[in-house]
Amino acid sequence: MLHRLCIVGMGLMGGAVGLAARRAGAATRVIGVADNQQTIDAAKRIGAVDEATLDLQLGVRDADLVLLAVPVRLIPEVAATVIPACRDGAILTDLGSTKSTVVSGVETLISRLKAPVQFVGSHPLTGSEKTGVAASGEVQLEGATCVLTPTPSTDNEAYRQVDDFWKSLGMKTMRLAPAEHDAVLARSSHLPHLLAYALIHAQSDRSLTLSGPGLRDMTRLAGSEASLWVDVFAQNAAELAKVVREFGEEAIRLSEEVAMLEQAGTPGAESARERLFRYLADARLRHDRRYEKAAEPEPRDEEAAEDETTATPVGDDEFPRPRNLRDRDTEILPPGR
Repeated sequence: MLHRLCIVGMGLMGGAVGLAARRAGAATRVIGVADNQQTIDAAKRIGAVDEATLDLQLGVRDADLVLLAVPVRLIPEVAATVIPACRDGAILTDLGSTKSTVVSGVETLISRLKAPVQFVGSHPLTGSEKTGVAASGEVQLEGATCVLTPTPSTDNEAYRQVDDFWKSLGMKTMRLAPAEHDAVLARSSHLPHLLAYALIHAQSDRSLTLSGPGLRDMTRLAGSEASLWVDVFAQNAAELAKVVREFGEEAIRLSEEVAMLEQAGTPGAESARERLFRYLADARLRHDRRYEKAAEPEPRDEEAAEDETTATPVGDDEFPRPRNLRDRDTEILPPGR
């Protein structure tokens, strides 16, 4: 158990970690740092902290673990103030949705300042499109995965303590190199957010008015704070641009198949229908394997559970690249076959 956990930034995720840490007894004291009194009052009101302050240096001074829960653009800047104020042996981690820029920036700071502190990058794969500490209770940390992003400079004991902290909140952990994290999350997080905004822009005023729950569910992420996501996109621009181009190519292939359906009764239309059916069926299978399996975990022994929560980096087999529309491997046959 930690003695003092300091959370710098009492927004949605900072508040969620504070709530979970206090509920799990992961730290003797949870200290919050915010930039205004209203946020401090709200954090105390929902029980996210034991105490809170506007003074950043005072808040981190005696902390064992300092959690930088600020927007990715601000992490190196805030770390530059935090690091000199930390006690010897303190450990820093973060919640950033991008890792290469953040990890290299903080590690460079520590090296330049010759500071006796350690840093381990973290990214809990959970959250909400809502903002503010008042919504922190809606974030589900237990059962979610937290990605840790060590480098050759990472201290083994610091890594173990950060890993133990996230597990104490009921999270699973996975280890990825910072660059691999950014490549994977460009597909699984950053692209979906960008597409949610794009789907809203694709609507006319009339189609938006006449929309139902399908569009609402598909565009939930468009309710996220725009300034936060512009920062994320900027820090992972190269990887995100690549996957957006790949998605665009996939969308063009789909448009060509849909256009062929107009030629009803022709062999071309029947072939296009079959390919589209297999495409949709394959997507449904992959969706159900991922999400229905996650909703109903199978019992497993302690050794197997430990193996899962300390998983090593995953590769392209775990996170496959988009496949060509005409190269599907599902065994499901279209209707009438």
